[in-house]
This record gives sequence, C-alpha cells and structure tokens, in this order.
Amino acid sequence: MIKGHENFELYNPVRVVYKKGGLENSREISGFSNVLVICDPYVSQSEYFKRAMSKYDSFFVFDKILPNPPCEMVDDIISITCDYTSGKFNFDGVIGIGGGSTLDTAKAVSSLIVSRGKLSEYLEGKKKLENRLPLMLVPTTSGTGSEVTNVGVYTVNGIKKPMTSKTFWADIALVDPVLTYSMPHRVAGTTGLDALTHAIESYWATSTQPYTEGLALRAMKMIFENFKPSLNGEEWARDEMAIAATIAGIAFSQTRTTAAHAISFPITSFYNVEHGLACALTLPSLIMWTYKHVKEKMDELIQYLSLKNIDELAKKVEELIEFAGFSTRLRDYGVKEEELENIAKVSMEARIIDLTPGQPRYEDVLEILNQIY
Repeated sequence: MIKGHENFELYNPVRVVYKKGGLENSREISGFSNVLVICDPYVSQSEYFKRAMSKYDSFFVFDKILPNPPCEMVDDIISITCDYTSGKFNFDGVIGIGGGSTLDTAKAVSSLIVSRGKLSEYLEGKKKLENRLPLMLVPTTSGTGSEVTNVGVYTVNGIKKPMTSKTFWADIALVDPVLTYSMPHRVAGTTGLDALTHAIESYWATSTQPYTEGLALRAMKMIFENFKPSLNGEEWARDEMAIAATIAGIAFSQTRTTAAHAISFPITSFYNVEHGLACALTLPSLIMWTYKHVKEKMDELIQYLSLKNIDELAKKVEELIEFAGFSTRLRDYGVKEEELENIAKVSMEARIIDLTPGQPRYEDVLEILNQIY
C-alpha cells in the first residue's frame, strides 16, 4: 500500500449526462434554442441527427471537419458563421458532435465567437481566452475524453499542439452510446487505445492523486474487459467503452498525460498515424520504463488487474494493438530509422513529458523509439 500523498486540488465543472438515445433529448438537456452545430459529415446525414435538430428553433451546421484541426479551419468557421456587423446569426449555444477533432473544434469556435481574433494568437500565448458561448459536447467515439477536459489539440505550421483554457470546459457532456454503435472497426480500435492510454498515463503521472487513481483504475479494467467485444460490434460493450472513455477523460483532465502523448505528437504530425494508435505504440515500452521508477504503484495496478507481472501488462497492451489490426512497429508506418532522433527531439518539446515518472531525457525517448522500431 502506497502511503502519503501530496496536497492536491480537484476541478472539473462539466455536467456529465449518460443517456442512451440522449441526442434526441438534447434540446431539453441543454436548454438551447438556436444553435451552431459542429459535427462530422456522417453525423449530419443521419436520420437520428435530423430528428434531434428538428426540435430546435434554428440551427446552423458546419460538418467539413478536418482531422487534427488546423487553426485556419477554426478561423474559417468563425468567418462563415458570424457576421458581427449585421448580427446575421444569433446563437445561444454551440454543440459539438463527433470525435476528438470535432469536439476540439467546437471548443475553439465557442470561445472565438465571443473573444474574436485568430486561434493561432491564443495558441501562441499572445492573447488569452476569457469567455465563450454555452457549450455542449457529444462524443461519437469512445476514446478522446475531450468532452470532459479543458484541452484542445490543434495543428499550427504542420505540428500538433495542445492548448488548455478555462473556456474549453464544456457546460454539458452528453454521452449517448447509441452514437458509437456505427463506429467502424478501425475507429473503435484507435479511439479505444486512446482511452486506455489516458487511463494508464493518468494513473502513473507524477501529478496523480487518490481521486484520479480510482477513476483511472476503473477505466482501465473496463477497457481491458470490453475492448475486444466492442471491436466485434457488441453494443453492450460499446456502452461500457463509452462510459470508460469518459471516466478516463475525467481522470486525465486533472493529471494531464505523459510521455506516450508527448511522443505521439510528432508521430501523428509527420506520419499521419491516428492519435490513439500513435499513443499506444509506445505504451508497452513506457510501462517497462515506468515500472523502474514507481514499482510499488505499478505492482498495485498489476494486482488490481489480476495479472502476474509487469511483462504481462505490457504484452496485454500489445495484444490489443494487434487485435485492432495494427502493427506494433514504427517501421510499418513509414518511419525511417534515421528519423527517430528528430521524433525524440520534437517529443521533448512537449511539457507533459516531465509528468512521466523518472522524467525521461532525450536519450531515454530515443531508446524507447528504437525498442519499437
């Protein structure tokens, strides 16, 4: 048993509503009447979405979302939807419906409508977001946890960069698992791996606390139990994965993530590897690295998951990656061995890497990359 904890503070103002079929009740849940809807294209074309939108007084839909949202796309949405001179659109709320990129876009749009300016100005720290329109986020995948965090990830000059803001906390996270039933196998796999990474990193982060440890442990157990049947299309498993992803999101909203996410940024930016997969690729090696620095804590995790040893945990993660249909080797994603040094260099620029137990240095990250090459 680990004894003693540092002082800590908790803050997550998001109201979470888990409701099957909840999208059709979204007006009642949100209290919105005239909404700007940021959503994925397949969402806007569904009858389920159309029934839900018919209950609003008015709605404007933007569904041309790009993955890893570029700052320019967010700026374009503002110019399309807001005519500050004539007041052409009068929204009383913003709704984001989709995967992580869509929800992150909705966060930025709801803030920039009020704060104005270019997203890059805020991302670079030249300006500070102070307010936003009321915001409801509705995930269609089970992985990003964006609906319950104050973090958005955006692309500037070809590089993914995370941004935190008090305005990125949603008022409501509506978790309707029905929206995840149509997830393709690949999407269910990559987003499920993202959720697993959130839970594991939140658990071992140097910023962890008793509250987040409990959430992270529960999320991990649910994901390990439901990942495979979820990928096989079992609706009951997708219900469980939706809950687990949100729990993991709440956990890392307090602790932030660590080296797996830091290393994922250049892998996604340079090689177009999906975010959740890019995170999970380094997990097995990082599990072994972390064990050297917080052995007692990781032993508690092994016991909780009813595993024999740390090697079994690392292999269990590899097994999920392979079950989802992915290679565990960087070379299979177009990475060249001579490019590993640059990946390690860019990874070290993410401040979250310092939240990893043992605080890996450049040489340590390069060694981890070589292990999975």
